[in-house]
Amino acid sequence: MAAFFKAFLPMLLMVIIILIVYNVLKIYVLEKIKINKWIVLTIALVVLLVPSFVWPQIAKSFWYYIQTAVFLILFLWFMDLAGLSRKSTPNNGKDSMIRSKAKPSRLNKNNDMEIINKGKKKKKK
Repeated sequence: MAAFFKAFLPMLLMVIIILIVYNVLKIYVLEKIKINKWIVLTIALVVLLVPSFVWPQIAKSFWYYIQTAVFLILFLWFMDLAGLSRKSTPNNGKDSMIRSKAKPSRLNKNNDMEIINKGKKKKKK
């Protein structure tokens, strides 16, 4: 049980710190940068994969946490750019209704139409 907490607590702390840093970066920096979402994803994958091949002992050092944090920040930025993190708003039907254009001349042309009474019909005896 102690081994679980020894591994879980640093990971939880790292996730909280990454989310705080990402939200601050998103507000002040990332929204001002206009970049293609696929470029951000490519950079994130390079940050994830290349250091493992170049420096195999990275998992035993402090730089592993930095690499993971940079990858997660880039991946969260990609998700924001792709629109995957936005909550969908319920559609009330107002936006999706298609209405035909009003044609005022149509009323003048069709004056000979029969007018239907909507009153009560009398029963025949």
